[in-house]
Amino acid sequence: MEWYVIQTKPGNEERAKTHLDNQGIETFLPLFETHQYSSGRIIAGIKPLFPNYLFGKLDLELHYYKVKWTRGINKILGSGQTPLPISEVVVKTIKDRSGEDNIVKLEDELNDGDAVQVTSGPFKSLSGVFQKMMSGGGRVKILLSLIGVNVPVQISRWQIKKVA
Repeated sequence: MEWYVIQTKPGNEERAKTHLDNQGIETFLPLFETHQYSSGRIIAGIKPLFPNYLFGKLDLELHYYKVKWTRGINKILGSGQTPLPISEVVVKTIKDRSGEDNIVKLEDELNDGDAVQVTSGPFKSLSGVFQKMMSGGGRVKILLSLIGVNVPVQISRWQIKKVA
């Protein structure tokens, strides 16, 4: 049995995974944690790492038509009509970066002095310098460059991104 990439219909990743699991087919749906700034609040959520795709460990002779006709699935990716397996190393690498809940850790490490940019909220598009992580709640302290003066600001970790 080999790993294949299965394309799902839009928004049907969980549905397809459930149906395949019920048929005894091993699946892997990597997820990641998202944070959006909306109406003055940070809203956390969980989304598929690869929207409209999941991985399935299949024996094509046994499982091809089961998978092809499962609700929520478009096709098994490949060349033309022939599904092509992917390397076990790819799936193992993603699994190694995820926890038991299949949530992949995507955070980039922030160090004192790193250049950052605010991505949302009232300070959107402003640049600053990362100073330190605050205790709990995902808050960080940064120095924003405002009118030639560095002003210390506490902001959500999810509202900044590291600038190269």
